[in-house]
Amino acid sequence: MSTLPKSPQPSRQTPALRDLATEILRRHGLPQASNVALLPDRHPQYRHCEQHGRYPESLVDEQGTVRFITPAGCPRCRAERQLATLLDRAAIPERYRDCDFASFRISTPAQARVVETCRAYAADFAANTDGRALILLGPPGTGKNHLAAAIAHALLAQGRTVLQAMVWEVIERIRATWRNGDGPSESAVIGAFAEVDLLILDEVGKQHGSPSERLSLFRVIDSRYRARPTILLSNETLTELEKYLGSAAFDRLCHRGTLLHCQWPSFRRKGTQGEGAEP
Repeated sequence: MSTLPKSPQPSRQTPALRDLATEILRRHGLPQASNVALLPDRHPQYRHCEQHGRYPESLVDEQGTVRFITPAGCPRCRAERQLATLLDRAAIPERYRDCDFASFRISTPAQARVVETCRAYAADFAANTDGRALILLGPPGTGKNHLAAAIAHALLAQGRTVLQAMVWEVIERIRATWRNGDGPSESAVIGAFAEVDLLILDEVGKQHGSPSERLSLFRVIDSRYRARPTILLSNETLTELEKYLGSAAFDRLCHRGTLLHCQWPSFRRKGTQGEGAEP
């Protein structure tokens, strides 16, 4: 008399296997309750991110060795947090933090040329270690800050350091050293502006243009002219910019520098990107 084969019994996790799984979870800082499937005999393992979907927790290399991916957690979330930290340190204005070259809406050949020049400036940044400047001039709302932020994003992705500051902030930081004997020296503040890989100076020409302001800006520009590039953003004409900066600083910026004219209607007034926004 033949007998039917017994149905396979579901495998049970032994205490030793449970202990090993618990140790793996503890070692990688993972909550046990949400990792019931994370067992030593089931790899690769995946977890789910509510924002980005599935991502791997472990893998099996070519030798068959199980390796856990560290640090634990969603890699895209981690990259976004790291970028946010870098943007904070770079002082990129909040409204421009999502700006890149792809999101700049091009509708004229002039805009296309300016965007391509900025894109090349970022891509070939290693060649700019001789202090080569980039000057963007044009009326308000023409996307100068958008392009500067796009360059900053590209450089941060390369591991470069970036700092954006209003000109009045630079001047005020230097002036503060004159009033506070216990703080950093004037040379230390200027040195800090000189050390960052890329310095973006915004609203150039909106100050009084006094001799002391010119001297402060000259010292910053001169310190960078010797080794590191600077980007200037201004609503002024070229003649007005030279008058404000002074001939010596302006001459250093022009030497090997690139001048871009953003001469088209304001995106803010056109409402291309929504109320009060640049492209």
